[in-house]
Amino acid sequence: MAHQTCNNSAGKYQVMTIIDTLVSSVLPVALIFAVGYFVGWRGGFSQPDAASIFKFIAQIAAPAITINIIITTDVASLDPTLAGLYLISELLVYAAGFFVTRFWFRLGFKDALLCGFAASFANHVLFVYPITQFAFEPMMTIPVRSIIAIDVIIFTLTVIILDIHQAPSAGPLRAISGQLRNPLLLALLLGVLVVLNPFGRPPLAFIRCASFIADAAAPCGLFASGILLARPISRNSLKLAVVITGLKMFVHPILGFLVIVIAGGYAIEAARTTLMVTVAPVGVMALTFASRYDGKTDAIAQSILWSFCLSVLLIPLIAVI
Repeated sequence: MAHQTCNNSAGKYQVMTIIDTLVSSVLPVALIFAVGYFVGWRGGFSQPDAASIFKFIAQIAAPAITINIIITTDVASLDPTLAGLYLISELLVYAAGFFVTRFWFRLGFKDALLCGFAASFANHVLFVYPITQFAFEPMMTIPVRSIIAIDVIIFTLTVIILDIHQAPSAGPLRAISGQLRNPLLLALLLGVLVVLNPFGRPPLAFIRCASFIADAAAPCGLFASGILLARPISRNSLKLAVVITGLKMFVHPILGFLVIVIAGGYAIEAARTTLMVTVAPVGVMALTFASRYDGKTDAIAQSILWSFCLSVLLIPLIAVI
């Protein structure tokens, strides 16, 4: 009887912890998205308004996050093995998304690549990273920071492949050189140069400026995402949206657990914030790509919305298991 009472108490405590994480860490971030969705639905903000906000994020705020992450992270505290294992799980989902949509849905190369990117590329910058800052000590946010930096490379390579496919006559050299104007890649390189400079830490004004701008990215991005997804969406791509959502929200977490915990030997506590990224919603950048390259925007938009709702429920579970 005492053992049963102890189990019941532990179960109630775990449930309360999940609820507390949901209310205190996840909802404050998710509600910004909900506000954007509401005002977009009511017509208070339009799609061009959202596009302008995303332009600020893509060219200013997201690069500032990248710089801020690199210059404020202690290199000695990084765990490249954990980041590498996450990268393996991400690339497996990327490949699965590409091959499933290429050969099952008979999509062209470009659309299949965009679907693979959407299925694997998490909304860590705007969603998971702020949540981990609310819910955990600073050391536990470092794995998420590592993933954000790595994904800049995945993002860049995807753009290069899409540019080569879109204009094959221009050649790969032009596609690669075009990335010299990529704000995220430039921010990554600038951050590394600042860290490696022989004159010590960068000026405090530089650090504070990058941090101040970076703080604007998540609320602005989530608000604009809500506006963007409030528009009417065609149901013609329903099955494709289900596949993208399923790969991101169920296949990726399972693969992440198998690769990181089972094969990699990491304890769940050490890998907790990394596993949270595996249940993050589809990144909004996937919709930006789809729009830019004339891809399956409706399917990706639906998967972003559905995966966001699922993520709000799943992240608190991963945070306390």
